[in-house]
Amino acid sequence: MKVYSVSEITAGIKKLLESEFPEAWIEGEVTDYRPSPAGHLYFSLKDEFALLNCIIWKENRTLTTVELKNGAKVRVYGGMRVYAKGGRYNLQVERVYPIGIGELQIKFEELRRKLAQEGLFASAHKKPIPRWVSRIGVVTAIGGAAVRDIIKVACRRYPGIQMIVRSSRVQGAGAAQDIAQGIQEFNEYGKVDLLIVGRGGGSIEDFWAFNGEVVARAIYDSKIPIISAVGHEIDWTIADFVADYRAPTPSAAAEIAIPDSEETLEKLSRFEHRIENRAKKKVEVARDKVNSIERSYGLRRLFDLIHTHWQTLDELSYRIESSFAHPMEQKRAGLELTAHRFYGTARRFLEWELQRVKIIKTRLNGVNPKATLQRGYSICYKLPEKKMVKTSNALLPKDKVEIEFYEGKAECEVLKANEV
Repeated sequence: MKVYSVSEITAGIKKLLESEFPEAWIEGEVTDYRPSPAGHLYFSLKDEFALLNCIIWKENRTLTTVELKNGAKVRVYGGMRVYAKGGRYNLQVERVYPIGIGELQIKFEELRRKLAQEGLFASAHKKPIPRWVSRIGVVTAIGGAAVRDIIKVACRRYPGIQMIVRSSRVQGAGAAQDIAQGIQEFNEYGKVDLLIVGRGGGSIEDFWAFNGEVVARAIYDSKIPIISAVGHEIDWTIADFVADYRAPTPSAAAEIAIPDSEETLEKLSRFEHRIENRAKKKVEVARDKVNSIERSYGLRRLFDLIHTHWQTLDELSYRIESSFAHPMEQKRAGLELTAHRFYGTARRFLEWELQRVKIIKTRLNGVNPKATLQRGYSICYKLPEKKMVKTSNALLPKDKVEIEFYEGKAECEVLKANEV
């Protein structure tokens, strides 16, 4: 008869138990819940026939998705372990879910936790959505409601925008791989500014392809900004967490991605008016400077100096003539010649400066809108917004307009507007 030691028996039990149940899903009711000061959680699971001791180590507490309390019915995942020194066994729990959660939801939570730990959801990796786009790529079913909604919004907001649709399966076997392939193909193509990836609404089973890990990694690896647009406003998919921006529906994604052409034209019109007003102000300031130069004391002072020097020379010449009479005649003639030369040089300099001022003034008048009006042209503004009219297509009969002339304005009513 073989006699075993306590250690041998315990070691055998440990080997059998841990090899038989290294990992397991277990359901039961929480009882004897007691968190430790060190941060570990101790509790037991019971049913009507048995009790199982459980422990969640401190480092695994963040992996649970439900708050533990006595009486809660939960489903846990973990492995059996034997504490040989105390002769006890327990379940070391890694995850906790409330009973009633479906298998798909459990898979979703596990993948979400895994990808979050890898940093796929971090905001630092998210690319900004471009403000202006000219070409958008769409990955969705070509005959689905999502693509129709996106095109409808695009035609309303910006009819000139280009859209490239890569048809993809959005549910069923192989859908996740097809969606990921579509994203990769657009990145290889490289000629779109933004991607919209999504589908219309449905059940969790319908849009499960967007919870696929292969889709999440394709979105994360994309060099093109991506808006996820799975038509299920309440629940989020894994694609929503990874994407650079999450829209609740395909229509909302199009509203976010596509600029409104009317708003854009209005902004451009405001910019045009600002530029025009600034140009007018600059011309007015420059004209005032020219007028100021023409009236400046400096130019008038130049003539005064010339006359003063001429008078001084005359007086000096008279003195010399009176003092030395005939012997100084030749010197006087020389002084007169010098004075004439000085006067001629000064006059040519003044004429050159005045000519340069006239040239500047002519150039300023050339860019002055008032100069154009002076030649017989006029400017038409549509009332009441006073928006400049550049084509007759912008007017309808009965519209009020204001006509600006070189001198004065007139308010008129359109009788007929010929199409261009």
